[in-house]
Amino acid sequence: MYSAAADKQEQRAVNQEIKKLTNRLEDEKEASSKEYSKIKEMEQKLGAISNKQYQTEKKIKSLTKKLQEAVKKKQVLQTELDQQKEALAQQLQALYSAGEQSHLRLLLRQDDPSEISRMMKYFEYLNKSRVKKIKKAQGTFEKLKKVETSIQQKQLSLQTLTNELDAQEKDIKRLLVKRSSNLKRLRASISGQEKRLKRLQIQEEKLQTVVNQVAEKPFVDKPEITKLENKKQIAKGKLVKTHVVANKPMTQLKGKLSWPVTGNIIKDYGAKRNSHQKWNGVVLAAAGGTKVRAIAKGEVVFADWMDGYGYLIIIQHDKNYLSLYGYNRSVYKKEGERVKANEVIAAVGNSGGQSQNALYFEIRKGRQPQNPSRWCTNKK
Repeated sequence: MYSAAADKQEQRAVNQEIKKLTNRLEDEKEASSKEYSKIKEMEQKLGAISNKQYQTEKKIKSLTKKLQEAVKKKQVLQTELDQQKEALAQQLQALYSAGEQSHLRLLLRQDDPSEISRMMKYFEYLNKSRVKKIKKAQGTFEKLKKVETSIQQKQLSLQTLTNELDAQEKDIKRLLVKRSSNLKRLRASISGQEKRLKRLQIQEEKLQTVVNQVAEKPFVDKPEITKLENKKQIAKGKLVKTHVVANKPMTQLKGKLSWPVTGNIIKDYGAKRNSHQKWNGVVLAAAGGTKVRAIAKGEVVFADWMDGYGYLIIIQHDKNYLSLYGYNRSVYKKEGERVKANEVIAAVGNSGGQSQNALYFEIRKGRQPQNPSRWCTNKK
């Protein structure tokens, strides 16, 4: 028999259950958002320390070179001083052999006055030469002392920088462990494929917005500057390698470009990312901290942290082509800087909430993604 009271009671129970589920979902969203903010904050700290580490490495390299030059200079000066001492010793020995009273004996001899005058002149020149040699030796000795002091100062500075580098490496390891723990909690708090898919779509839209903004700006070619370096990797997938590329325009280098890192392609261009998306670039697994290099000369048009891509750097090579490098631990260039082909621009990481160290790499013609494998090669 139909009961309106029972029906109302059941409806109330359903409404309460819906309310509970809604509240739980909201709590989950809030917890997820907080956890993601913590991870972002840690990745930004990690990026700053990694950048300092890179600058410290450069200082150590420069100081080591100067120290080597100073040691060589010391060796040259020491050789000069030894030779000057030897020459002076020989001259003093000759004077000693002639006898201390040689001047007096010369005057007492009943020789020709012109001969005496000539011999006196000779002794005058000899004394001047001896004084000159002594002064020169003293000057070389002073230079040697200055170089030795400089070497000691450089050695102290080098030790200080090495200690700083050790501390920075410890900070990076500590932060990586902490970030890994937070990432596990974040993944546990995100329930359901739909949430993940929606987040990925939002992240891709943000990246597309940046690419669109760059594509709409007129390209202005500028003169360039800067330097180079190289490192290694881990993981499964097709192995690709870096090599030196000529500093030529992008359009002349199709099929000849170097990969930005030596590593394994674990996500290929065009492969299925999920039920709604495909990969617009490649994911290259490589060791954390591996140096990332620009594939061709150009201008940095974006260098910052972006949701889903972590530390991202975008280089505009000409009016048509861009290259994108994401998931970095840190980026070493700023917006507006010019870079050369092969120049170090970032360090491989797992920023943007990634679970492993890798580089996300894209090439675009205007707004359209291109297959990096058609541009980059392992061949030198």
